[in-house]
Amino acid sequence: MRFSLFASLLMVAAASFVAAAPTPEPYIDIAPYNFGEFNDFNGGNAQSGNSGNANGGDVINEASGASAIGNAGTNTAGNGGTSTSGDAIGGNGADGGNARSGNSGDADGGSVINSASGESEIINDGTNTAGNGGTSTSGEAIGGNSN
Repeated sequence: MRFSLFASLLMVAAASFVAAAPTPEPYIDIAPYNFGEFNDFNGGNAQSGNSGNANGGDVINEASGASAIGNAGTNTAGNGGTSTSGDAIGGNGADGGNARSGNSGDADGGSVINSASGESEIINDGTNTAGNGGTSTSGEAIGGNSN
C-alpha cells in the first residue's frame, strides 16, 4: 500500500482541526446546594507587634584617680525619639474577631552624668542639659463586628 505526501498532509490538517475544536462547558445545577453556611465563618483575630525603645543618648563625664575633666562648652544629651506600635483590626464574621495592639517602647530623654571619684574633679564652665522625652504611642485595637 502506498501512502502519498498529499494524503499525509491531509490527515495532519484534519487532525489539527479536530484537536482545536472547543469543548462545551458542563451544566451544573447548583440549586440543590445550600451556600448559606459559608456566611457563618468567624472573624479573624488581629494583634500588632511591639515597638522598641527610642531613648535619647547620655553624656557621661567620668573621672577617677587624680585626673580632671574640664568642659568649657555645653553638655547636651539626646532627645528621646518616637516609639509607636501598629493598629490591630479584628475581622468581621459570625463572631467578630478580637484585636490587641502591641506594647510601645520607652522614649526617655538622655541624661548628663558627671562622676568623679578619688582625687579627680570635673570642671564645667558651660551648661549641662538633659534630653527631652520623646513620644511613646500604642496603636488602636478595633474588634471585628459579628454578623
